[in-house]
Amino acid sequence: MSFNSKSSVRLAATVGLAALLTGCITAAPVTMQEMAVINAATNPILPASPEDRLLAEKQDLLTQAKFWAVEHEKNPNEYEAALKYARILRAIGSSPRATEIASQALTLKQGDVDLTLIYAQASLDMGKAEDAAYALARAEAEGNGDWRLMSVIGVTLDTLDQHRNAQDYYRKALALSPNNPKILSNLGLSYVLEGKPALAEKTLREAAAIPGADSRVTQNLILALGVQGKFEEVDAIATTDLPQALVDSNREYFRSLLNPSRSWDTLRGTQN
Repeated sequence: MSFNSKSSVRLAATVGLAALLTGCITAAPVTMQEMAVINAATNPILPASPEDRLLAEKQDLLTQAKFWAVEHEKNPNEYEAALKYARILRAIGSSPRATEIASQALTLKQGDVDLTLIYAQASLDMGKAEDAAYALARAEAEGNGDWRLMSVIGVTLDTLDQHRNAQDYYRKALALSPNNPKILSNLGLSYVLEGKPALAEKTLREAAAIPGADSRVTQNLILALGVQGKFEEVDAIATTDLPQALVDSNREYFRSLLNPSRSWDTLRGTQN
């Protein structure tokens, strides 16, 4: 078989692998630029150049997944390829495969924060909080003082209904990254989960006032108001970000949250 034939077979196999990983996601026709990125990755020996890797980062998620699948196959022990492949796998909804890649890479780089975060978040996606907690504890034991690590430990503890412990970790994260709206948003939601919506509202209003606060802060504030029955305030805030039809449909959802049997499974979608 000629080199070109081998390259064609390899490319076909890569595209097929990506199709399996992405499930029901339908890709648009591949552009010439995207094909160049994929072709750059299909050299059977050498990793793609830094320039080609930078170009890959600018492509759509499916093209990135194809690119990093091949880069990782060339050298499964390479840190950058494993990290970016695991990250993109989670982004396209393939959390089980993301945990596999991140777990393999962690055997060579134990306690690495970025790999641990991907593994833990993908594990949480699958409802495997215990697996996430184990990996996070190992990274913490390595002495890593990264606010992202502290915050995700908090999320994991909230998932395990250990809200007081979770809040301690959010405070540790805030000590490392003061006035961080993402951390405050998670802390506020933790108060909701603990049954302290008034404290949650106060915390989330503080977060919302910080420049750079994203829509998740607003969503969590709406939640804290909704479970208190403050529907007029919910409407006032929600209509600035959400279509009116969605606001109307949420009223019954908020009323259902007034039931004291609130659970993480109901609320966890707004915390990460």
